[in-house]
Amino acid sequence: MCEGYRFRVDYFSEDGKIREDLFSDEAEKVVKCFIAKNNNRDYKEYRGQRKLVKKLSSSQIRKFYEEVLNFKTQLDNEKDFREILPYFRMLKAKANVAYERDVINTNFKKFIDDNVDYVGNDKKRFDIFCTFFEAVLAYAKGTLRD
Repeated sequence: MCEGYRFRVDYFSEDGKIREDLFSDEAEKVVKCFIAKNNNRDYKEYRGQRKLVKKLSSSQIRKFYEEVLNFKTQLDNEKDFREILPYFRMLKAKANVAYERDVINTNFKKFIDDNVDYVGNDKKRFDIFCTFFEAVLAYAKGTLRD
């Protein structure tokens, strides 16, 4: 199911409204992909050797979600979106570090990378991503173990 799955989903339907299935069906698909990669034993090359990546935990997802929530709180407190944008984009670098430390898997890293790219400079997309990420976290909490 996850081969070729796009973690950057389009948040909007053709009529320009937020997709009805975004916070339920799509969020559940994303979490299933996080698990599917774990079950298939996610390996990466490290200094010429194959290394098993640690299973993804809901705590790791929550750690990234709390950072996104912190940015949203700053926006709610009248901070300009352009001021937090560089820090939001730094999530990709943090996901890369976590991946290299073997605390997140490939699909979660791709989820962060794809959605940070998709948000771009658009505050409305950022707000929707925050809600979408919350839905992903909710599904993960009931599915993944710490």
